[in-house]
Amino acid sequence: MDSWDDVQLFLALMRTRRLSLAGKSLGFDTSTASRRLAKLEAALDVSLFDRTREGLVPTAAARKLLASAEDMERASHQFASDIESLEREVEGVVRLSAPPGVAESFLVTSLVELRERHPKLNFEVDASTRQADLTRREADVALRTIRPAGGPLVMQRLNRTPWVPLAAPSLVRTLEPLRDWTDVPWIGWSPPLHQLHVARWLDKRVKTPLALRTNSFVVQVNAALSGLGAVLAPAPYEAVHALQRVPLSRALARDAQSAPEDDLWLVTHESLRRVPRVASVWDFLARRLTSSSSSK
Repeated sequence: MDSWDDVQLFLALMRTRRLSLAGKSLGFDTSTASRRLAKLEAALDVSLFDRTREGLVPTAAARKLLASAEDMERASHQFASDIESLEREVEGVVRLSAPPGVAESFLVTSLVELRERHPKLNFEVDASTRQADLTRREADVALRTIRPAGGPLVMQRLNRTPWVPLAAPSLVRTLEPLRDWTDVPWIGWSPPLHQLHVARWLDKRVKTPLALRTNSFVVQVNAALSGLGAVLAPAPYEAVHALQRVPLSRALARDAQSAPEDDLWLVTHESLRRVPRVASVWDFLARRLTSSSSSK
Protein backbone atom coordinates (compact mmCIF):
# COMPACT_ATOMS: atom_id res chain seq x y z
CA MET A 1 0.00 0.00 0.00
CA ASP A 2 1.70 3.14 -1.23
CA SER A 3 -0.47 5.77 0.44
CA TRP A 4 -2.59 6.50 3.46
CA ASP A 5 -5.58 6.73 1.10
CA ASP A 6 -5.07 3.03 0.25
CA VAL A 7 -4.99 2.14 3.93
CA GLN A 8 -8.19 4.09 4.60
CA LEU A 9 -9.97 2.32 1.76
CA PHE A 10 -8.73 -1.08 2.92
CA LEU A 11 -9.91 -0.47 6.51
CA ALA A 12 -13.29 0.86 5.37
CA LEU A 13 -13.81 -2.26 3.25
CA MET A 14 -12.77 -4.55 6.09
CA ARG A 15 -15.27 -2.86 8.41
CA THR A 16 -18.26 -2.44 6.11
CA ARG A 17 -17.76 -5.36 3.66
CA ARG A 18 -19.57 -3.20 1.09
CA LEU A 19 -18.07 -1.08 -1.69
CA SER A 20 -20.97 1.37 -1.46
CA LEU A 21 -20.67 1.86 2.33
CA ALA A 22 -16.89 2.11 2.24
CA GLY A 23 -17.02 4.67 -0.54
CA LYS A 24 -19.71 6.70 1.23
CA SER A 25 -17.66 6.83 4.43
CA LEU A 26 -14.70 8.19 2.47
CA GLY A 27 -16.66 10.61 0.31
CA PHE A 28 -16.84 8.91 -3.08
CA ASP A 29 -19.19 6.62 -5.00
CA THR A 30 -19.30 2.84 -5.43
CA SER A 31 -17.65 2.80 -8.86
CA THR A 32 -14.72 4.85 -7.57
CA ALA A 33 -14.33 2.50 -4.61
CA SER A 34 -14.36 -0.49 -6.99
CA ARG A 35 -11.74 1.06 -9.27
CA ARG A 36 -9.48 1.97 -6.36
CA LEU A 37 -9.76 -1.52 -4.87
CA ALA A 38 -8.89 -3.11 -8.23
CA LYS A 39 -5.91 -0.76 -8.59
CA LEU A 40 -4.72 -1.60 -5.08
CA GLU A 41 -5.00 -5.35 -5.64
CA ALA A 42 -3.13 -5.00 -8.94
CA ALA A 43 -0.34 -3.02 -7.25
CA LEU A 44 -0.03 -5.65 -4.51
CA ASP A 45 -0.48 -8.52 -6.99
CA VAL A 46 -2.84 -10.21 -4.54
CA SER A 47 -6.59 -10.57 -4.06
CA LEU A 48 -7.76 -8.89 -0.86
CA PHE A 49 -11.48 -9.68 -1.05
CA ASP A 50 -13.69 -12.33 -2.59
CA ARG A 51 -16.79 -10.77 -4.18
CA THR A 52 -20.02 -12.52 -3.14
CA ARG A 53 -23.72 -11.70 -3.19
CA GLU A 54 -23.56 -11.09 0.54
CA GLY A 55 -20.70 -8.62 0.15
CA LEU A 56 -16.92 -8.67 0.33
CA VAL A 57 -15.20 -11.53 2.12
CA PRO A 58 -11.60 -10.82 3.25
CA THR A 59 -8.98 -13.22 1.98
CA ALA A 60 -6.12 -14.58 4.07
CA ALA A 61 -3.93 -11.81 2.67
CA ALA A 62 -6.37 -9.13 3.85
CA ARG A 63 -6.60 -10.63 7.31
CA LYS A 64 -2.80 -10.67 7.51
CA LEU A 65 -2.61 -6.96 6.62
CA LEU A 66 -5.35 -5.82 9.02
CA ALA A 67 -3.25 -5.42 12.16
CA SER A 68 -0.57 -3.30 10.47
CA ALA A 69 -3.23 -1.16 8.76
CA GLU A 70 -4.89 -0.51 12.13
CA ASP A 71 -1.48 0.41 13.57
CA MET A 72 -1.09 2.98 10.78
CA GLU A 73 -4.55 4.36 11.54
CA ARG A 74 -3.73 4.75 15.23
CA ALA A 75 -0.44 6.44 14.35
CA SER A 76 -2.25 8.83 12.00
CA HIS A 77 -4.75 9.76 14.69
CA GLN A 78 -1.98 10.27 17.23
CA PHE A 79 -0.10 12.49 14.78
CA ALA A 80 -3.24 14.60 14.26
CA SER A 81 -3.75 14.81 18.01
CA ASP A 82 -0.16 15.89 18.56
CA ILE A 83 -0.59 18.66 15.99
CA GLU A 84 -3.82 19.81 17.63
CA SER A 85 -2.15 19.85 21.04
CA LEU A 86 0.11 22.61 19.73
CA GLU A 87 -2.88 24.95 19.40
CA ARG A 88 -2.85 27.99 21.64
CA GLU A 89 -5.87 29.99 20.47
CA VAL A 90 -9.59 29.22 20.60
CA GLU A 91 -10.16 29.08 16.86
CA GLY A 92 -10.91 26.66 14.06
CA VAL A 93 -13.63 24.10 13.31
CA VAL A 94 -15.21 21.93 16.01
CA ARG A 95 -17.17 18.93 14.72
CA LEU A 96 -20.16 18.09 16.90
CA SER A 97 -22.36 15.01 16.89
CA ALA A 98 -25.79 14.75 18.55
CA PRO A 99 -29.15 12.99 18.08
CA PRO A 100 -31.51 15.04 15.88
CA GLY A 101 -33.81 16.22 18.67
CA VAL A 102 -30.93 17.23 20.94
CA ALA A 103 -29.11 18.96 18.08
CA GLU A 104 -32.15 20.99 17.02
CA SER A 105 -33.54 21.93 20.42
CA PHE A 106 -30.48 22.33 22.63
CA LEU A 107 -27.17 22.20 20.78
CA VAL A 108 -27.69 24.66 17.92
CA THR A 109 -29.30 27.27 20.17
CA SER A 110 -26.25 27.11 22.44
CA LEU A 111 -23.83 27.85 19.61
CA VAL A 112 -24.98 31.46 19.28
CA GLU A 113 -23.67 32.47 22.70
CA LEU A 114 -20.59 30.27 22.31
CA ARG A 115 -19.59 31.96 19.07
CA GLU A 116 -20.17 35.39 20.60
CA ARG A 117 -17.57 34.45 23.18
CA HIS A 118 -15.18 32.94 20.64
CA PRO A 119 -15.76 34.55 17.21
CA LYS A 120 -13.01 32.48 15.57
CA LEU A 121 -14.81 29.22 16.28
CA ASN A 122 -16.74 27.50 13.49
CA PHE A 123 -18.89 24.39 13.78
CA GLU A 124 -19.95 21.31 11.88
CA VAL A 125 -22.97 19.49 13.33
CA ASP A 126 -23.84 15.87 12.53
CA ALA A 127 -27.48 15.49 13.61
CA SER A 128 -28.02 11.91 12.47
CA THR A 129 -29.21 8.89 14.45
CA ARG A 130 -25.90 7.21 13.61
CA GLN A 131 -23.35 7.72 16.36
CA ALA A 132 -20.07 9.19 15.14
CA ASP A 133 -17.04 7.12 16.16
CA LEU A 134 -14.91 9.40 18.31
CA THR A 135 -12.05 6.89 18.45
CA ARG A 136 -11.75 7.26 14.68
CA ARG A 137 -12.05 11.03 14.92
CA GLU A 138 -15.38 11.25 13.08
CA ALA A 139 -16.30 14.06 15.49
CA ASP A 140 -14.55 16.15 18.13
CA VAL A 141 -17.37 16.42 20.70
CA ALA A 142 -20.56 14.37 20.98
CA LEU A 143 -23.78 14.53 22.95
CA ARG A 144 -25.11 11.03 23.60
CA THR A 145 -28.21 9.67 25.32
CA ILE A 146 -26.45 6.35 25.94
CA ARG A 147 -23.18 6.12 27.82
CA PRO A 148 -20.38 5.21 25.38
CA ALA A 149 -18.50 2.00 26.03
CA GLY A 150 -14.81 1.44 25.40
CA GLY A 151 -12.16 3.53 23.77
CA PRO A 152 -9.91 6.32 25.09
CA LEU A 153 -12.83 8.66 25.78
CA VAL A 154 -13.58 11.35 28.35
CA MET A 155 -17.24 11.62 29.31
CA GLN A 156 -19.46 13.59 31.67
CA ARG A 157 -23.11 12.96 32.46
CA LEU A 158 -24.91 16.28 32.16
CA ASN A 159 -28.36 15.29 33.37
CA ARG A 160 -30.98 12.59 33.73
CA THR A 161 -34.54 13.39 32.70
CA PRO A 162 -37.79 11.40 32.55
CA TRP A 163 -39.96 11.05 29.46
CA VAL A 164 -43.31 12.75 30.08
CA PRO A 165 -46.60 13.12 28.12
CA LEU A 166 -46.73 16.51 26.38
CA ALA A 167 -49.12 18.20 23.99
CA ALA A 168 -49.87 21.59 22.47
CA PRO A 169 -51.64 24.04 24.83
CA SER A 170 -54.61 24.14 22.45
CA LEU A 171 -55.09 20.37 22.88
CA VAL A 172 -54.42 20.35 26.63
CA ARG A 173 -57.20 22.92 27.16
CA THR A 174 -59.73 20.45 25.74
CA LEU A 175 -58.71 17.58 28.02
CA GLU A 176 -59.98 16.39 31.35
CA PRO A 177 -57.43 14.42 33.42
CA LEU A 178 -56.92 11.19 31.47
CA ARG A 179 -58.40 8.09 33.05
CA ASP A 180 -57.08 5.89 30.27
CA TRP A 181 -54.04 6.37 28.04
CA THR A 182 -56.30 6.05 24.99
CA ASP A 183 -58.32 9.16 25.97
CA VAL A 184 -56.04 11.26 23.74
CA PRO A 185 -54.54 10.67 20.27
CA TRP A 186 -50.87 9.65 20.43
CA ILE A 187 -47.80 10.25 18.31
CA GLY A 188 -45.14 7.53 18.45
CA TRP A 189 -42.36 5.61 16.76
CA SER A 190 -42.38 3.61 13.54
CA PRO A 191 -40.08 0.67 12.70
CA PRO A 192 -37.26 0.08 13.27
CA LEU A 193 -37.32 2.55 16.19
CA HIS A 194 -40.49 1.02 17.61
CA GLN A 195 -38.14 -1.12 19.72
CA LEU A 196 -36.88 1.89 21.68
CA HIS A 197 -37.59 1.72 25.42
CA VAL A 198 -40.02 4.65 25.28
CA ALA A 199 -41.84 3.19 22.26
CA ARG A 200 -42.32 -0.14 24.03
CA TRP A 201 -43.58 1.67 27.14
CA LEU A 202 -46.22 3.57 25.17
CA ASP A 203 -47.29 0.63 22.99
CA LYS A 204 -47.85 -1.46 26.11
CA ARG A 205 -50.44 1.10 27.25
CA VAL A 206 -52.02 2.30 24.01
CA LYS A 207 -53.51 -0.63 22.13
CA THR A 208 -55.47 1.53 19.66
CA PRO A 209 -53.84 2.84 16.45
CA LEU A 210 -51.63 5.87 17.00
CA ALA A 211 -52.50 9.12 15.22
CA LEU A 212 -48.97 9.21 13.79
CA ARG A 213 -45.96 6.94 13.74
CA THR A 214 -42.62 8.26 12.47
CA ASN A 215 -38.93 7.46 12.82
CA SER A 216 -38.13 11.14 13.42
CA PHE A 217 -38.34 12.64 16.90
CA VAL A 218 -38.24 16.14 15.39
CA VAL A 219 -41.36 15.27 13.35
CA GLN A 220 -43.04 13.93 16.50
CA VAL A 221 -42.46 17.17 18.38
CA ASN A 222 -43.66 19.32 15.48
CA ALA A 223 -46.74 17.14 15.07
CA ALA A 224 -47.51 17.57 18.78
CA LEU A 225 -47.06 21.33 18.47
CA SER A 226 -49.60 21.35 15.65
CA GLY A 227 -52.17 19.74 17.96
CA LEU A 228 -52.24 16.32 16.27
CA GLY A 229 -51.84 14.45 19.54
CA ALA A 230 -49.77 13.85 22.64
CA VAL A 231 -46.14 12.77 22.55
CA LEU A 232 -43.73 11.26 25.04
CA ALA A 233 -40.64 13.48 25.25
CA PRO A 234 -37.86 14.23 27.73
CA ALA A 235 -39.09 16.78 30.28
CA PRO A 236 -36.89 19.72 29.08
CA TYR A 237 -38.80 19.80 25.78
CA GLU A 238 -41.81 21.15 27.69
CA ALA A 239 -40.24 24.59 28.03
CA VAL A 240 -38.08 24.60 24.91
CA HIS A 241 -41.07 24.03 22.61
CA ALA A 242 -43.88 25.59 24.68
CA LEU A 243 -45.55 22.22 25.12
CA GLN A 244 -47.61 21.41 28.21
CA ARG A 245 -48.02 18.33 30.39
CA VAL A 246 -51.04 16.22 29.57
CA PRO A 247 -53.35 16.17 32.63
CA LEU A 248 -53.50 12.72 34.24
CA SER A 249 -55.70 11.05 36.79
CA ARG A 250 -54.03 9.90 39.99
CA ALA A 251 -53.83 6.33 38.72
CA LEU A 252 -52.18 7.34 35.43
CA ALA A 253 -49.89 9.80 37.20
CA ARG A 254 -48.59 6.91 39.29
CA ASP A 255 -48.20 4.81 36.14
CA ALA A 256 -46.36 7.65 34.39
CA GLN A 257 -43.66 7.49 37.05
CA SER A 258 -42.56 4.21 35.47
CA ALA A 259 -41.80 5.94 32.15
CA PRO A 260 -38.18 5.65 30.96
CA GLU A 261 -35.49 8.12 31.92
CA ASP A 262 -32.65 9.22 29.66
CA ASP A 263 -29.18 10.46 30.44
CA LEU A 264 -27.36 13.07 28.40
CA TRP A 265 -23.61 12.51 28.10
CA LEU A 266 -20.91 14.87 26.86
CA VAL A 267 -18.07 12.92 25.22
CA THR A 268 -14.75 13.59 23.52
CA HIS A 269 -11.49 11.77 22.77
CA GLU A 270 -9.05 12.04 25.65
CA SER A 271 -6.36 13.50 23.36
CA LEU A 272 -8.69 16.42 22.47
CA ARG A 273 -10.01 17.35 25.90
CA ARG A 274 -7.40 20.09 26.50
CA VAL A 275 -7.13 21.35 22.93
CA PRO A 276 -8.31 24.99 23.25
CA ARG A 277 -11.08 24.93 20.65
CA VAL A 278 -12.48 21.65 22.00
CA ALA A 279 -12.03 22.61 25.66
CA SER A 280 -13.95 25.86 25.14
CA VAL A 281 -16.89 23.97 23.60
CA TRP A 282 -16.79 21.24 26.25
CA ASP A 283 -16.73 23.67 29.18
CA PHE A 284 -19.51 25.82 27.72
CA LEU A 285 -21.85 22.93 26.91
CA ALA A 286 -21.21 21.31 30.29
CA ARG A 287 -22.34 24.51 32.04
CA ARG A 288 -25.13 25.43 29.65
CA LEU A 289 -26.85 22.07 29.29
CA THR A 290 -26.49 21.08 32.93
CA SER A 291 -27.97 24.36 34.18
CA SER A 292 -30.72 24.53 31.56
CA SER A 293 -31.84 21.00 32.40
CA SER A 294 -31.82 21.54 36.16
CA SER A 295 -33.99 24.63 35.79
CA LYS A 296 -36.83 22.77 34.13
